[in-house]
Amino acid sequence: MAIIDSNVLIQLDTEFKQSKPITTMKELFSALYEAGELWRAENKEIKEITRGDRKGETEEKIPVPTIEDVAKALRQYCHFTFIGIGRTTDKSPLYVFDYDTGLYSDSADLFNQLCHTFDTRVHPKTWDSIKKVVRLKTKMRPTFSDPTLIPVNNGVVNLETKELMPFSPNYVITAKISTDYQVNPVKPLFDSKFDFDNWLSEIACHDDEVITLLWQIMNEAINPNHTRGKMAILYGEGNNGKGTFQSLLINLIGLSNVSALKPDQFMEKFKLSSLIGKVCNIGDDISSKYLDEVSDLMSIVTGDTITIEEKHLPSYEVSLKLFCLFSGNALPNARNKSQGWYRRLCIVPFNADFNGSKEIPEIKNIYLKDRQLLEWVLWKIINIEPFEKFIEPSVVTKTLDNYKKDNDFVLSWVIDVYLPSKWDEYAKFPLFLAKEKMEEYLKDSGIEHANMYGFGNRLVSHLTSMNDATFTLKVGRLNSEEVAIFDDYFNKDRLKKSQRLIIRE
Repeated sequence: MAIIDSNVLIQLDTEFKQSKPITTMKELFSALYEAGELWRAENKEIKEITRGDRKGETEEKIPVPTIEDVAKALRQYCHFTFIGIGRTTDKSPLYVFDYDTGLYSDSADLFNQLCHTFDTRVHPKTWDSIKKVVRLKTKMRPTFSDPTLIPVNNGVVNLETKELMPFSPNYVITAKISTDYQVNPVKPLFDSKFDFDNWLSEIACHDDEVITLLWQIMNEAINPNHTRGKMAILYGEGNNGKGTFQSLLINLIGLSNVSALKPDQFMEKFKLSSLIGKVCNIGDDISSKYLDEVSDLMSIVTGDTITIEEKHLPSYEVSLKLFCLFSGNALPNARNKSQGWYRRLCIVPFNADFNGSKEIPEIKNIYLKDRQLLEWVLWKIINIEPFEKFIEPSVVTKTLDNYKKDNDFVLSWVIDVYLPSKWDEYAKFPLFLAKEKMEEYLKDSGIEHANMYGFGNRLVSHLTSMNDATFTLKVGRLNSEEVAIFDDYFNKDRLKKSQRLIIRE
């Protein structure tokens, strides 16, 4: 006959109901353990032995919780969610709220530890089955995306009120920066050996607009919940401070919260998974390696949906808004020549020179790692003047214009040859002749195997954007006077035929 120790059961049930709200992982594990104790007390059986030498004695038997029992307990005391868009959850990781970090984690080890805490006798082989049952009752929630709230190490900062709020399971956050937010901290000067504002001015070559832009870049880098649709490239040769600036951001955000993909790695199938749970992506020392495909990088910059693929795991969709910052001595050429690509670029020239006696290793190795300085920098970043768009200093605009020309040989040819030759002033210009001149330019420039697909459309697009007139492509003929104009360039027979013409309207 089964006998339940009612006194123990009542005591456990009373203690359990009087427990305080959970605020730490230690308290969560303790609550799960107590829930397991209550379950074991409720399900304990004391049976009388009816045979053998121990006949007449009693023995205690406690069954192992079923998969459903453990799943029910976990759902009662833990906050689970799927993070993403849509209603299909098949491919989404299961997240659980971590009270110690204030973040939602998809750690398999953490989930398994929760199962083990409820009852140590639950076999590890069943942990995955328990997760499957929990998944059945878990709903999809959008990721935390309030642009006015920034998760920092010790809470969530409200950008409008500058108030520090506690973490909560209601905030679906997966990443935060590792620096505490303090109100009105004092800027350390390290016995007058280092002043942060002076250093920032030096790496910006004392350009006030660039200084403002660098503060805006820092503001963007610490907020994974908002994007202003730009990625930044710190560009310049030599020892000019761009690497030190990146180190500052890594120290501020925390190395574990920063991914390190370079532009060409955004094309690789399984690399994008490294962005999950990160605050910012900082790719150092990028090269001029040709970028054949930039669609995923462009989508991340503007916060659009991308597909994440991991080896041996289901793919899933997610919207990421983390800031992408790169630096290098060269700029990567891209197949994409669209305004959409250029609109996403913020190329910041670093022209300072810290070689020789100007180099101070302590800046990178000591000062920019100081906790007090990082807390002051964070406070300054959060309290900068609000902005909707990045400022566009003249040196940044000029650098982007030069990049457009270097990245697009058609644009380069238009600027170097077509416009100086005043061919844009002709009402009609033979497309085949323009193509011949383009190929001569490529040969002289040492550019081999150039992709001439869509040359005509790209040409008229550039001409229209750089003129008051509109240029189009049409099939037609040149009259005798027009043939005479171009006779020096090509043979008359070809010029007299019906052909595609660049028309100035």
